[in-house]
Amino acid sequence: MLSEPAKQRSGRALLDSLLVRSPPLVDFNAVATIQTFAELRNEIDPRIDTMWMQAANAQPNDEELHKHWFKSRFRMRDWQGARKAAMTYTKHFPNRREPFFWTIFANFMASRSLTDQDNERNLCRTMAYRMCAKAAEAVPLNTNQKGLKNGRVLRTVDDIVFLLDVYESGGKYEEAIAVLDSDVTGIKSTIGKQSWRLVTLKIRLLGLANRLLDQYKYCFELLEDARPAKDQPQVHGFGALGNDGYVWTALINAALKLPFHDCIVDPDAIAAKGLETAVCEAKEEKTRLMDIIFSLSFYHYTRVAVGALLDEYNTDRNAMCAGMTLLSRLHTGAEETLADKAFQYFTTYGHKTFCFDDLQPYICAMELPVVQRFLLKVTIWLKERGDRIEGQGHDKSFDANMLMAIITGRKLEYCIFHSRDRKSDQLEHDTDLTTFIVECLKCYDLGLEHSGNNDEKPKKFAERFPGDDAGLLAAAALLKFARESRNDTMLQTIILLEELSTRSSACYEAFGTLVLLYIRVGAGLLAGRSYHRLSIKNIQIPTLSWLLCTRVSTTHPHTLHFKNSSFRNDLQISEVEADPVQHLKQALDYHLHIQETDQQEILEFLEAEQYASLHRAMANSLVNQNGFTKYMLLIEWARTQRMSRLQQKRDYGPLSDQPAATFANRDATPIPRWEHSDSRSLLLDIMPGGWPTDAWLSSQIAISDTFDHATIRNESTKRPGMHRDTTAHSQRGQGSTWEEKAQYHTAVECQSILDIYELKRSEEDARKRASRSIQESLDIIEQQQISLNEEIATMRYRVYDYFWMITDEVIAPSWLFFHSAYTGLDTIILIEKTLDAMESENRKFRILDSRLAAEQFTRIRKHCNELRTIVHAAAEVLYHEFSSDRHHKEMLYTVVGRPGDTKEDDPIAYALRSHLDKRIGGADEVAQGYITRLCQAWCEALQNLLVLTSKP
Repeated sequence: MLSEPAKQRSGRALLDSLLVRSPPLVDFNAVATIQTFAELRNEIDPRIDTMWMQAANAQPNDEELHKHWFKSRFRMRDWQGARKAAMTYTKHFPNRREPFFWTIFANFMASRSLTDQDNERNLCRTMAYRMCAKAAEAVPLNTNQKGLKNGRVLRTVDDIVFLLDVYESGGKYEEAIAVLDSDVTGIKSTIGKQSWRLVTLKIRLLGLANRLLDQYKYCFELLEDARPAKDQPQVHGFGALGNDGYVWTALINAALKLPFHDCIVDPDAIAAKGLETAVCEAKEEKTRLMDIIFSLSFYHYTRVAVGALLDEYNTDRNAMCAGMTLLSRLHTGAEETLADKAFQYFTTYGHKTFCFDDLQPYICAMELPVVQRFLLKVTIWLKERGDRIEGQGHDKSFDANMLMAIITGRKLEYCIFHSRDRKSDQLEHDTDLTTFIVECLKCYDLGLEHSGNNDEKPKKFAERFPGDDAGLLAAAALLKFARESRNDTMLQTIILLEELSTRSSACYEAFGTLVLLYIRVGAGLLAGRSYHRLSIKNIQIPTLSWLLCTRVSTTHPHTLHFKNSSFRNDLQISEVEADPVQHLKQALDYHLHIQETDQQEILEFLEAEQYASLHRAMANSLVNQNGFTKYMLLIEWARTQRMSRLQQKRDYGPLSDQPAATFANRDATPIPRWEHSDSRSLLLDIMPGGWPTDAWLSSQIAISDTFDHATIRNESTKRPGMHRDTTAHSQRGQGSTWEEKAQYHTAVECQSILDIYELKRSEEDARKRASRSIQESLDIIEQQQISLNEEIATMRYRVYDYFWMITDEVIAPSWLFFHSAYTGLDTIILIEKTLDAMESENRKFRILDSRLAAEQFTRIRKHCNELRTIVHAAAEVLYHEFSSDRHHKEMLYTVVGRPGDTKEDDPIAYALRSHLDKRIGGADEVAQGYITRLCQAWCEALQNLLVLTSKP
């Protein structure tokens, strides 16, 4: 019986014979079968295109054959083959719409291909442009439904958008604008139907064509026609249907980018000097007089005309933001006026959640004295109306609006003062921040009282309540203390966020922050539980799975099994729902099937002839398939499998040696962003290990490839790019912890050894050179292993680096403890696999002296076992510390204070106790429950380390 490779060779030989058969194979079913075989192997063979061409010429009227040929090349993204198929289809069916637009689309995609030569791309781009131009010219003047259904013409807005995509890709901006201005295909045409989509495209194209003055005038006309005056006609059909924020932004940007603004730095200064003085200075400086006059007049026209238009939109959100943008960028020395406009905006929209996000960029750009005066005005305004919140007989919606305005004011205060690094008196700053936290907790309690949800089980009439942002603000401020080694506030933050998330099922910022906090404190099980409560949809996996899955393999790499039934009941969640590894697997399953799902959606767009939507769907699919998150998930999965003795039978394929493009598709919205622009973000404060970068990804892919090579040891698993000269990989350490850098350098040496054995050298002199090189790598590996052991052995003495020092007596494991332990264990697994491979290969080729090699192998294995012993001992001590309740009382007093403590003893603990006392059971019972859960999560994580490092 033939072996598998022999079967493949036999099948390949049979296929080759069919491809060169004479007479050629022209049967539709036979050719389709061969095509299916090529698709399964993901092979693009030009001889199959030749076979399709012969079959099409033999059966020119078989339309199904032409469609099958095109779709087969389309599915494989073979755009040159798709071009041939579409052009042949068009040749035999010249009056059909479908093959004509298929040809345009295939040429358009081929022009964007990175694998083709420049001349080929230019040819395809030109062909697509000319065919689109014909489709636009063929639209009849008197269009009707019957005339648009037939023929190779544009007939929908989507067709016009696709034509504009083709024109834009070729830099034909003027031609694209002409299409939009046309009476036949333009915005006002029967086809265009006053589409807002086309309006925004025209604004963008005017900018790309550098027609800034025309862009300015067009945006101004749109806003003028749609202003709120009732007696004015809406010529453009703009009204309230479009996104006026886009128009306002384009208007202001066009005004600022107009070239004559470059000639005059400060038009206000010219106005102050007078025109005669400006002209005299211009003659001396050889500046064009017309530039000065035009710049001065246009500046005043912009200020007056746009200002008058803004006055008509006096309560419109986007118009008010545009006015602040104009003040901040076009005027000079107008900070006081900008502050007044910001205050006006706050009094109008302070009760809206978007108010802070809109004001933040302008507030951060002001000088501190101006900002202080602005915040003082806000405080006075809120104080005058604050008594209405607790008054009787007022409308509840108004009360909630005022509460939201107060919380927005707190956000501004946090951004301006508390989010920045401390540079003045620390004691004074601590007092201010403590007061801020207490006041935020009061706002949170007030919101619960007004929503009727200050109970054990909140009412289910809303998923989010007015005071939730106040609770989040208090948590953010508490984390400012935690950042400065006040780890007691970290525990208070966790309990506060747990309490908040229990009441509000849609407070996703609380869930997202808890995920990162639990990872940071080494409680991977609770991180998985919080991640589950986020209720992430499949479509959100590419942008949100990083919350849990970033380095999850060095936090909780094992499959979860509850041994304590009371613990499972307390969590109110199953093993699968709380297990981080299962969430990682779910994310990978999504990426495994997303290509099939995307393909189905893409084919639906193709069948519906929606080519602009088809182009965007294909772009999104490419991001999903090649995004950073997918490769990061693959790395984490491979490492969890190496860390687990019970490996899951699920293979997601090998990692590509091509690095992903970027990690820019991370969605940071689950983490509150209320910091000043020049301060460290809350996300970076709680993100364990920092952001993984492209360099980190590259090094991790190299490590994974070395594992594969050491395990399988054949040519098919060997990847290029790993060699002993690490200068070519100097950037790969960026974004990595020191443990990951050490593992990468060890992997470089292991790969060097495996590469030498792969060559199977037999010459004597070559053997000697190989022996010296291998010996050098072995010596480096041994020294690196000794250094790693010493570093991890000192963890117990470096409390602030590797542990979470809650109090002087309570020292808990942190994320870095688990990360260092698991990365070290992963490194010795790589070393042991490499040694196994060397022993096997050395018996065959005897490159190294057997006796000396055996002695060194024994020493290195001994160092590996020493590291397991070190990790096991550290985990065992911590496990015994937290498996009992000996520290629970001390941790409880850290959170809510000791019985009898007053507000002066610890204002934050006193305020948190007052908040938790309103729950059934009181503050002590509620806080104790969260603390017990956290200790049990540590024990579960430490138990796996004990199992992994125990003797087999």
